[in-house]
Amino acid sequence: MKSFFVFDVESVGLYGEGFAVGGGLFLENGAIQWGFCYACDSNVAQGSDENRKWVDENVPVIEITHRSPKMLRAAFWNEWLRAKQQGALMAADCAYPVEHIFIGQCIVDDFAERSKDAPYPLVEISSIQLAAGRDPIGNYERSASELPKHNPYADAVQSARLLAESLMLIAVKK
Repeated sequence: MKSFFVFDVESVGLYGEGFAVGGGLFLENGAIQWGFCYACDSNVAQGSDENRKWVDENVPVIEITHRSPKMLRAAFWNEWLRAKQQGALMAADCAYPVEHIFIGQCIVDDFAERSKDAPYPLVEISSIQLAAGRDPIGNYERSASELPKHNPYADAVQSARLLAESLMLIAVKK
């Protein structure tokens, strides 16, 4: 059974710096093997005042685990290496721009080392949903484990479920 390292990032705007990341290792049937959630104060991440206002109004309180976005990215990268060693593919829902930029920043933080372990491919969950005949940007009901919205761990759990459902729909169509 395939495994996926599914993650989600909260950032100060679509092109701002990530201040929270969550996710974990999931089997292709959606079963979680392990998970994580890291955050730093959103005020130390780069972004505009307008986007900070959106963060303040929409992102739930997330326990601070790191002092800076760079430290947050280092912790995330360790989780990725753990998943990669277990044969996982990295996956994110609507990965561009937020998760894509976050991964790029992770690599730039320690280019000589991290460029060797950069994810390839980065599985795009919304594209798999489109291939399964589902709305790639639709609003889907959430289970209790997928709440609150905009908590990166809860969002990753939902993304992993949507990935699993879409893969099953594609398999049935074959």
